[in-house]
Amino acid sequence: MYAPATGKGKSGQEEIITEENVFERPDETIAFFPKQVLYDLFISTLILIACVVLSYVAPAPLTEPADPATVTYVPRPEWFFFFYEQMLMFFPGYALIGFGAVVVPTIFVMLLFALPWLDRSPHYSPLKRPFATVIGLLVVVTVVLNMLLAVSRIINFPGGE
Repeated sequence: MYAPATGKGKSGQEEIITEENVFERPDETIAFFPKQVLYDLFISTLILIACVVLSYVAPAPLTEPADPATVTYVPRPEWFFFFYEQMLMFFPGYALIGFGAVVVPTIFVMLLFALPWLDRSPHYSPLKRPFATVIGLLVVVTVVLNMLLAVSRIINFPGGE
């Protein structure tokens, strides 16, 4: 445990800060070591055990070794690039590939980084923050649509499993 801090109370007397009343005084701090370190270690161990159990119970499927002589293989990107490939399909033609591959993602990431400065409203309610709410909904809709398009592409892809 840590040594209790002291501070001036409302009556001007010394007040002992304990774990029960520390949140009444936001200017006082709680020790990070060893309590938080033990919590993090415990949760990290639980996550590691869950990963090991899941990898044993449901192992990743392995396919046959690569055959460089085949002519029937249709290359596909990995699952984490499906959204990117799907987005490039909206920009057909050689001239627009650079725009869809570089400009659009850069604008999107810059908008997400700039969002705290673009919407400086002190309110937490989504109804009182229309700009942040619209941007958040657009991000969610974009992610969901890309996921659905990628899944439909996997299902309808020639030569798929």
